[in-house]
Amino acid sequence: MRRKSRRSSPDAAGTAAEAVSAALRMLARRALSAGEIGSRLAAKGFAEAQAAAAVRRLAELGLVDDRSLCLQLARSYRDVRRYGPRKIAGALRLRRFPPALVEEALREVSSPEDDLGAAEAALRKRFRAGLPPGRAGAAKAYRFLSGRGFDPDTCRRAIGGLTRDIEEGEE
Repeated sequence: MRRKSRRSSPDAAGTAAEAVSAALRMLARRALSAGEIGSRLAAKGFAEAQAAAAVRRLAELGLVDDRSLCLQLARSYRDVRRYGPRKIAGALRLRRFPPALVEEALREVSSPEDDLGAAEAALRKRFRAGLPPGRAGAAKAYRFLSGRGFDPDTCRRAIGGLTRDIEEGEE
């Protein structure tokens, strides 16, 4: 079976109805942000105006809701993947959410207590047998948490909390 080739010019892409149809096929696979839909439609050769009209129509139908999807993903990244605020923000930006919406979602799902809890949970999962001993172990844990998007203070507090738990258990 032959695949359709990409359209070479925006004029060849088709009508707004075809753009909506293509966007619906995209949404059938997974939830997408308006920015993702627009860029994918542009990659398929649809004009920017057609892509914008398709996104508006899908929003009118309630099929595209950037705010709720952004919040849902932010919570998932924090609770399931145990990401810190910086990594959550980066992941949401990659999904082409507007910067203001990313900041709003971070304010809603992130607090110092939540971040500390997520960092401690990530450490417990990564280092099930406990932190490796000494400064090298603490440095390894710090690099791990920093790579997960946690700020330096949260990294230090989480490592300190885990170390105290281990010391108290040995007494």
